[in-house]
Amino acid sequence: MKIAILTDSSYDGKLKDYKDLYLIPLMIITEDGKEIKDDSSFNKNEFYELLKNQQLKTSQTSPGDMIKMWDHLLKDYDQIICAFISKGLSSQFSNYRVLSETEERYRGRVFVTDTNGVSIVQQHIVKKIASWISQNKTGFEILELVKQESENFYGFIIPKNLETLKRGGRITPAAANLAKILKIVPVLTYDGTIDKAFTTRTFKKAVAEAVQAIKKEIRDLEVVDLTYSRTAEENVELVKQIIEKEGLEIGIESELTNVIAAHTGRDAFSIIGWKE
Repeated sequence: MKIAILTDSSYDGKLKDYKDLYLIPLMIITEDGKEIKDDSSFNKNEFYELLKNQQLKTSQTSPGDMIKMWDHLLKDYDQIICAFISKGLSSQFSNYRVLSETEERYRGRVFVTDTNGVSIVQQHIVKKIASWISQNKTGFEILELVKQESENFYGFIIPKNLETLKRGGRITPAAANLAKILKIVPVLTYDGTIDKAFTTRTFKKAVAEAVQAIKKEIRDLEVVDLTYSRTAEENVELVKQIIEKEGLEIGIESELTNVIAAHTGRDAFSIIGWKE
C-alpha cells in the first residue's frame, strides 16, 4: 500500500526529509482583510515586516485547496495521512476530519489525525508516521497510534517579547505593561492548547524553571526539542546554554513558521520533552 503524509504550514521541518511528505498552506490575514497563503512564496522577511506594523490573524486552508490536494494525491496514493495543526488552535482538524469521514470518495482513504501540536511536536509526529508507514501500518492503525503518541509530550512556551500577545488579546495591555515594568516573564504551558503556567522575574530564570519542570515531569529525560520565532542569536545561545547546564541535549531545533509566529510574535521560545 502506498501512503502519503500531508501536513500544513504549522509544520516547520523539511519536506525533503521524507519522500512522501506534502504540505498545504494555512492562511494569514492582514488587518485590511487580505488573505495570504502561508507557503514558500511568502518569505519570513515579508512576514515579520507585516507583523511589526499590524495584528495578523490566521485561518484554515480553504476547502477548495484541500479537496484539490486530496484528489491530486489520491491519483498516486492509496491513502493519505493528514497531520495538521492541533485542534486546540485551529478548526483545520475538526472540519477536515468531518469531510474525510462523510464524503464517500475519501472514506477509508483520507485519515485526518489530531497531532495535538505544531512545529517541533508535528515534526516528531510526522517522523513517527513515516516510520509506521515503513512498517506497513494502515491508515486506520496510524490514526490510533498518532492519538496515543500525541499525548506523550510536555512543554512550555516562553515569550521574551509580549507585544504580539498583547495585540492579539492573549494578554491584556495592563498586564503586559506591568510585566515590562517589573520585568516579569510569563511561562505558558503547551499541550495542544496554550495556557498560563507561572511567572518569573527574568527571561533566563523563566527558561531554567521551564526546563526543570519538564525534567520533573519526565523521568530520565535526556533530550528536549527547541523552537523559536525570529530573535537575536544571543537569545538562542542563552537558551541552549541553560538547557545544556541542566544536563540535557537538544534534539530537533527549528524556527517557527509564519502562521505560528503570527500569534507568539518575535522572541518566543518553546521547549518540549517527550515521554518514552
